[in-house]
Amino acid sequence: MSRLRIVLWGVALGAVWGALMWGAFELMGRESGARGLVYLAFTIAMIGGGVAAVFGAIGAKRDGERISPRVPRSGRRGRRS
Repeated sequence: MSRLRIVLWGVALGAVWGALMWGAFELMGRESGARGLVYLAFTIAMIGGGVAAVFGAIGAKRDGERISPRVPRSGRRGRRS
């Protein structure tokens, strides 16, 4: 599964979890309305995407894929001017 797909799954699951949390809060008497639903769904979706990105990177690293970018170095190591 591609990393983008994993992150999108995390965002989707986070949004669903945020909607469920909003529903639970509404049942307990907190009346935040549609604004509260959007707030909770969005924030928890972003957290879910971040967590999925971390676990996706760990899985990719385990499969042997390079995670960090290659940074070209100029000159020799340890050389002082």
